[in-house]
Amino acid sequence: MSKVYVLFWFDVEDFMTPQSDDALKGIIDIFDSLKIKGTFKLVGEKVRILKKRRREDIINALKRHDIGYHTDLHSIHPTPVEYLKDLGWEEGIKEFERRERLGFEEVVNTFDMTPSCYGQPGASWAPQVYPVLKEWGISMYLDEAEHIGLNEKPFWYCGMLNIIRLRQNTTRYNLDLGYEGVKIGINNFDSIVKRLLDEGGGVISIWYHPCEFATYEFWDAVNFSGGRNPEKTNWILPKVKSYQKMKRELEFFSEYVKHIVSHPDIQITTAKEIYDIYSDKSKNKIFSMNDIIYLAESINSSIRYCEVNNVVLSPAEIFYLVLSLLVDVEEGKLPKISEKKFNLPPIIYGPTKRVNSELLSCNQRDFLSACKWTVEFINKNSRVPDSIKIEDKNISPIDIFATANTLISSLNRSKNKLSPEEALSSTIKIRKGTLILEDQVKEEGVWNWIILPKDFNAPNIIELAKLQTWTLKPAYPSY
Repeated sequence: MSKVYVLFWFDVEDFMTPQSDDALKGIIDIFDSLKIKGTFKLVGEKVRILKKRRREDIINALKRHDIGYHTDLHSIHPTPVEYLKDLGWEEGIKEFERRERLGFEEVVNTFDMTPSCYGQPGASWAPQVYPVLKEWGISMYLDEAEHIGLNEKPFWYCGMLNIIRLRQNTTRYNLDLGYEGVKIGINNFDSIVKRLLDEGGGVISIWYHPCEFATYEFWDAVNFSGGRNPEKTNWILPKVKSYQKMKRELEFFSEYVKHIVSHPDIQITTAKEIYDIYSDKSKNKIFSMNDIIYLAESINSSIRYCEVNNVVLSPAEIFYLVLSLLVDVEEGKLPKISEKKFNLPPIIYGPTKRVNSELLSCNQRDFLSACKWTVEFINKNSRVPDSIKIEDKNISPIDIFATANTLISSLNRSKNKLSPEEALSSTIKIRKGTLILEDQVKEEGVWNWIILPKDFNAPNIIELAKLQTWTLKPAYPSY
């Protein structure tokens, strides 16, 4: 049965403007009156300011809803992408943890819960944040940006459920158009629901900033745009809307939300709830030798995600299974079908550097030894190695993958007429593989955020993002 899930999420970030607190309270009151929950992604400094302003009413009201994390200081430079842009994988993980832990702990301690999700400020997206979020117990990435996506639907990336780059499945009405904007927004929403139902269901992402209802301009744009970083004593407040105008805009928003809630074909959900709906079936799955043979022969040298027995697997997961099967090859033969079952480790990240292969061929024995070493590396390090050594030469994991797929296919078809020694000493040609999912990372036009310095660019972030598409696969609901 087709279902359309609707996520309302709010980036609660303006820690300068007191009126934005009242706008936030107004939004919560609307949701409470309709007996629905929203997802509120909180900046650490905003939580501190709410306490300083004695807004326990807001903090207590938020506890009835779904809480996410939205960095410690949001737009104060350096933003995450600025301090991560020149760092490698491991260095970036440590730096994000160091800079953002205080904000995370502020949210956890204030609301006595682990945030359900994280989203970056503006365009400040980077892949090194994912391992930290997983370590903190945050299970979902929720935002809207162009850097990474998959078919404008939920997907798994770096072991986390992602709702980002939904594009045509993201909607909101234009506050500047008043009630006319509400009518246009309602029509747009209804059109998306109809299309998604025709497609078999999906997710609609709707997002706002509470400060949009309170100010004419963003708090951070008037202070930190273009890389500016004034002293706190020189911060200026954005132009504030009158109380009457804010109240009227909240009334318009209420009409918009009421229409959505009343729609018969949708289900309002939160980040916490949708994570369970889009659970990853691969983690508890036991795979047979026939499953792995099917995966290897389906993928060959065009490395991508693939589905077997109603379970979808990322390239990294398939890589692990394929090499695990080859570890069990004895005397140049695949094991008997009934002899062994296979499962996956909790997480496998992609490689952290791109390495070109230096070897054109090797014997089967050396290749199988390399497969065994690679499986052991993944079990120990929870990621695909940057390169694998054969005969003191580096082979890229993508080429090992393509070659392993070919070898499994060959062994599966083999009549085994060679002696064991002949089979193991026979020459294997190293095949070139292509990780076609790298195309899902957008390179141009992704840093268009007013807060970043003019002409900001982060090619290292894009490269790491491409390498982590080893972990990319679609997410499907459990219904």
